[in-house]
Amino acid sequence: MLDKTWLKSENIYVKNIYFISDAHLSFKEDELETRKRKKLLSFLDYIKDNTEELYILGDLFDFWFEWYHVIPKYWFPILYKFRQLVDSGVKINFITGNHDFYVGKYLEEEIGMKCYDGYKEFDIGSKHFFVAHGDGYAKKDKKYRGMKKIIRNSVSIFLYKTFISADLGMQIAKWVSGSSRNFGKIDKSLWIKEYYEFAKNKFDQGFDYVILGHLHCPTIKEQDGKVYINCGDWINEFSYAMYDGKDLTLNWWKEEKK
Repeated sequence: MLDKTWLKSENIYVKNIYFISDAHLSFKEDELETRKRKKLLSFLDYIKDNTEELYILGDLFDFWFEWYHVIPKYWFPILYKFRQLVDSGVKINFITGNHDFYVGKYLEEEIGMKCYDGYKEFDIGSKHFFVAHGDGYAKKDKKYRGMKKIIRNSVSIFLYKTFISADLGMQIAKWVSGSSRNFGKIDKSLWIKEYYEFAKNKFDQGFDYVILGHLHCPTIKEQDGKVYINCGDWINEFSYAMYDGKDLTLNWWKEEKK
């Protein structure tokens, strides 16, 4: 029998709910990518019997774009594992990130995920959650916010999907993905502070928990019983958030848990 947390005040059962972000599943098949995928697959195997719900807070892929009749081939084992989780009764919520350029119908209709653009707000009992990838939330990230309006609007997506073949499109994607690594050169200490300020604003709006990604810096901060977590990443940190019905915690995946 699966473990559940009994919320006496709410009269409901809650299984562990997991939150991950920034796996950046790559086109490459090198040692780092193999390690990432192995760890992610072992984590997904582990939570299969320990959860009813998983939240993926963006940048699952280094680049994701669905053409009318074509999807990228590189991540079939991961997508197959997600489908197995869905078939076993796990609800998977996917909030898109800045590397998830265009999510069409495939992930929802064929894999069974529920996809959201930008963020999601939801309640568990009396607790109010705000979850998002977090791209563009830093005050100084004006350049990205301007670029996003251009490359993510419906006209740009239509042109890319209609007039650029999938093979050429993926070659362009590899270049774009590589150039985006300049993100690693920013002053993340400043952004960490700004993301916490964003979270505190959400606390003032009535949210109890704010969970973000994008920064690749696992972070947890508490204010008067309200909690902000940045999930970190699945490249170097292999970190994740978990809500057990009582507490929201930040954790690091160790394969020996399996």
